Amino acid sequence: MNIFILVILIIFLLLFIICITKLTIFISYYHNGDDDELMVRVRMWKVLSYTFKAPLIKIDKDSPSLIVEEEQEIGGIEDEKKVKITFERIMRELERAKDFLQQVVGFHKIVRRFLKHVSVKDLRWTTNVGVSDAALTGFLSGMAWSVKGGIVGLIANYTRMRNMPKLTINPHFQQTLSQTDLKCIVSFRIGHSIIAGLLVLRHWKRRPASLKPSEEKA
Repeated sequence: MNIFILVILIIFLLLFIICITKLTIFISYYHNGDDDELMVRVRMWKVLSYTFKAPLIKIDKDSPSLIVEEEQEIGGIEDEKKVKITFERIMRELERAKDFLQQVVGFHKIVRRFLKHVSVKDLRWTTNVGVSDAALTGFLSGMAWSVKGGIVGLIANYTRMRNMPKLTINPHFQQTLSQTDLKCIVSFRIGHSIIAGLLVLRHWKRRPASLKPSEEKA
């Protein structure tokens, strides 16, 4: 009996440690003309890490699609693969996302509740833009400021912004240029994501009959 109680205590202790464990996500995106690189690194306990990279995005010459070369690294083990993104695939994923949102009641509230526990810090976003026309360059710079301000405003409204973001836009009036360098760190505790997942399952089961798939109504 004592062994059974000890096992239960150990399980609860492990669950407690997992729930209070913080996940730190390092996000980096760089764009320069036709070159794009996205890197996402997830770190836990400063030891375990998972890294995802999409260092190359190019247009497939044989079909109207994009080819993304992905690199993944888990515990020092690397894996590379090419993924073809077509218009049909994008529409299919959007349709799945639409069905998911319709089938989970109050999904927006669940997400907002979770995002309140998400911290964002060290947000740095530098953009260099320019075309041969000076007036058009000024217009594009103003549009870029509006877009950045709107995005950062949404992030600050839904999450915890730990420090002031550093936003920079450098207009180049004498050359055609398109560069973007975005970096930030996102962190949250696993327990909060588990709660959000449980709420999704709960509201999925209790969604009204009008939102249930037709096969469930039969």
